[in-house]
Amino acid sequence: MNKTILIIDDEKTQRESLGGYLKKCSYEVHLAESGMQALKILNEITIDLVLTDFKMPDMNGMEILLKAKKKIRK
Repeated sequence: MNKTILIIDDEKTQRESLGGYLKKCSYEVHLAESGMQALKILNEITIDLVLTDFKMPDMNGMEILLKAKKKIRK
């Protein structure tokens, strides 16, 4: 079974280049361009690893990780 990775970055080039590389390495990859989109994906899919940019317009990477951690503990 392939591991599932969520990449969160507001810069399209960064998000897609890293995602493309990881897909070639046989990972299941989901991409999010914002914190809100990432949280929606986290509610719908089981993610094994989150890679996030820190500075983004709607919320920073630490806020996203803290919210994700709360969802996992429930």
